[in-house]
Amino acid sequence: MTNNKNWNPELYLKYGEERTQPSIDLAARIKIENPEKIIDVGCGPGNSTNVISSKWPESKIIGIDNSTSMIESARNNYLDMEWKIEDITKMETKEKYDIIFSNATIQWIKNQEKLIKSLVKMLKDEGALAVQVPLYQSMPVSKVIENVSLTKRWRKQTNGANDAFTFHSSDYYYDILSVQVESINMWKTSYFHIMPSHQNIVEMIKSTGMKEFLNMLDTKEEKIEFEKDVLKEIKRVYPVQKDGKVLFPFERLFFIYIQ
Repeated sequence: MTNNKNWNPELYLKYGEERTQPSIDLAARIKIENPEKIIDVGCGPGNSTNVISSKWPESKIIGIDNSTSMIESARNNYLDMEWKIEDITKMETKEKYDIIFSNATIQWIKNQEKLIKSLVKMLKDEGALAVQVPLYQSMPVSKVIENVSLTKRWRKQTNGANDAFTFHSSDYYYDILSVQVESINMWKTSYFHIMPSHQNIVEMIKSTGMKEFLNMLDTKEEKIEFEKDVLKEIKRVYPVQKDGKVLFPFERLFFIYIQ
């Protein structure tokens, strides 16, 4: 579930197409004809929930997130859907769902084994748990931000920011789910985001991967300085193409578990 502090829905949705396409690809692989109940875990500003609603318009769908600002944005953008401020790690419910959907959320949760097992218990018979996880830890931009944070200038202020994320391999998720497997479908997709400039990479990542680092800085001036340091290093890592644009590959892991 997203960290409740300082989420900026407008900044997040500035790259809404890039963030929504994985939801489209995940939903497309769910082979359930007429689900009665669906829950979108970590729905953010509702873009992923809207994908689900478009595919299954007759279903009862609820989007949950522990970020007040994200839920407020979802309520404003999608008036005819159900939204709830809820932390999935503390959620208690007897409801059973045909589909539990989660796009780019579980990396914010420490104990993912406990989470996944609790989500599986919330599935109906033959229900589907569908999850997308960004493989951010393997991306050069992740190492860039970490290295900048470890420099003398930022080390003290940003100490612990990386602890906000917990990333695992495909093996980890398979071993959890395969214990009581009926069916598991796993795949990776690398999305090549074509950016007008290196600054656009900073703009895209500062609402997610850089967010916790920026939250630890006290002033607007410090945040700008940190972003400039990151931008400088990003320019070293991501080459400019012949047309002046920059390729920003973004790899994501998907898995669908059928109860």
